[in-house]
Formats: sequence, C-alpha cells, structure tokens
Amino acid sequence: MPLKPHHPDAEAAADVPPHVIRQVLQLVASRGHSAERLCKGLGFTPENLCDANFRVSYRQTSLLVRRAMQRWGDPAIGIATGARQTVVCFGLPGLGMLTCATLGEAFQYLIKYQRAAGALTTNEMSILDEHHFVTEVNTRFHDPELEPFFIEEIFVSGVEVSRAMVGSHFRPARLELRYPRPEYAAAYSEYFRCPVVFNAPMNRLICDMAWYHCPLPTHDRYMQDSLQAQIDELLEQETPRNDLVESIMNELRGSIDEVPALARIGEALNLSERTLRRRLAELDTSYQRLVDQVRYECALDLLKRSDMPLIDIAMATGFTDARNFRRAFKRWCGMLPNQIRQGAPAPRLIPMERAGSSGSQTAV
Repeated sequence: MPLKPHHPDAEAAADVPPHVIRQVLQLVASRGHSAERLCKGLGFTPENLCDANFRVSYRQTSLLVRRAMQRWGDPAIGIATGARQTVVCFGLPGLGMLTCATLGEAFQYLIKYQRAAGALTTNEMSILDEHHFVTEVNTRFHDPELEPFFIEEIFVSGVEVSRAMVGSHFRPARLELRYPRPEYAAAYSEYFRCPVVFNAPMNRLICDMAWYHCPLPTHDRYMQDSLQAQIDELLEQETPRNDLVESIMNELRGSIDEVPALARIGEALNLSERTLRRRLAELDTSYQRLVDQVRYECALDLLKRSDMPLIDIAMATGFTDARNFRRAFKRWCGMLPNQIRQGAPAPRLIPMERAGSSGSQTAV
C-alpha cells in the first residue's frame, strides 16, 4: 500500500491519550526498570500519565517504545503490551462500548473514537462477506522498525477486550500481516489461536459474523442513547497540540502559582530560551499564551470542583489579588468566575488576537 504524505509536524502532534505508554511503562517496570528514566527527555513524567487531559504525540510514543524494547529484552513486547489492555484502558470510548448491544456495534463505536481511545494506528471495520467481517489496520507513519509493535498492540488489545466482553473462547478466523515473519511468530499462533499469514497485502483481522452479532451482557437499551450522548459530548474533538507545547504546559502545571522563567523551562527540556521562543513563534503561539492556558485550566478546575474563596484561587493561579484574577479570567473566556460557579458552561480560551494581554502578575 503506498504511503500517504504527511505534514512534517504531524508526528509531533500531541493528539492521543497515553494509553499505550501507560501499559508499556507498567510492563517494563515489572522487570525492575525505572519508569522515570524511560521518560527522561521526552517532555513528560510518569505522574503526567494520571492526568485525564494529558496527550502525547507519535514521536514521544515511538521514542519511548524504542527505549522499552531495548530494556525489555523480548521482541514480542507488542503482544505483551496489547495483552495488558482492558476496556477501561480505552477511557470514555471504552465506557461507550459497554453500552452497545453487540460486539460488532461496540467496535464500530470504538473505531469512531479511536484517537480518543489512544490508537496510534488508523483502523477500519467492514463486512467482508456474508460470513465474515474484517478489521484493517495501518500505521500512521512509515516506521518499519516499529510497525510490528503497533500492529501487534492494536490487534492483541482488540482480541483481549473481545474475550473479556463475550468470553475467553473468542478467536478470529485469520490474521494477515504485511510485514515478514518475525523470529517469535509462534507467539502469534499461541495468542490468536488462528491461522497467521505474513507478507500479506494488508494488516487484517478476519472474524466470523457470529461474533459481530454476539450480544453484550452490559447492554442496557434504556441507557444506551442517553449515556452515549453524554460521552459523545465529552469526546468533542479538540485541536491537537504540538508535543513541545504539551511539554511546556506540563512543566507549568506543576508551578502555575509561581511561573518559572522560560529559560528554566528550557533547561528542563534541554533547549535554549532562544530556541524555545523561535519554536513557539513557528507554532503561532507564545510562552505567555501557554501560561494563560494553564492558568485558565487550573482556575476552571478549582471553580468547578472546590469551594475555595476567589482570593485563594487567584493566589493558586499566580495572581496577587482577586480583582486582577477576575479581569484576566474575563479576557480569557469572556465570562466572570462567578458565572462558572453558577453553572454556566465553560467556553474555550479566546484566541490571542481577541484576548489581548493576559493581565497576569508575572512577566514571562
């Protein structure tokens, strides 16, 4: 299959939850390796993985996987990683799967929100013929060294979740893989329990239609529509961030009450202040803008989830008094903090050209 061209920055788009990274780190840590060391220099720490809003790029994931492969010492790490996945690992899309009536419907729902479920591949499901349905998987970027890992992980996790949902007797009819037969090919047959074909034209998992129509015990026809509507709203697509932007914001989240100078952020990321400013300008943003974004996110969280007085929220987000905080908040979103506390839906941060100066107390 011909490779699709992609924008040079596409690999750096922080657009997926770190579900694969979480499992890889836990897997390698089970053999005594340091998760902190594996993450070093990638722009995040293991603690960031607990943040529901944290996103990673393909570049960050691929660098970590390469490190993990060197330390794991077992070429079948993709199979081992996929086997750790559960429906809970898919986040909100996984919850949506549980509302579906059949296994096939559940996976169609998952594919609809595959990026939000942490997929680093592009996945499609279709009816092959009257007896079979098929899932086709392609890597997002040309990376022959890591293609087996990402294909193994996605197919194994799909089978693992299927067995959890409809029974351990689930098995595909055939697995077709477009890369050469690896030295650990026996592990494929052992796990999938079906014929496996290598050097095939496409990466495909073919299953009997009986599985597609297999009912799910978690289905509730009274709750399905309403619960899925709520999940759909929460999964509204956001513009992905660049992984450099995400890394800077991760540094800021830990010290937003006393914003560090950009030079200090650069030290943490092994980049000079000048390089950071140039890279941010190329991304049409600025350090101050990222400070505003993190302050706004923090303020929203405190306004919604706590009864803290406004002056305390102001101090927690880097302001010296409530008045300046109110002014900045109004610039950020066009609303006052009390409107959020009264139940008004929180808008997104106003674009830079409309927001103007942040009015914050720390020059950055």
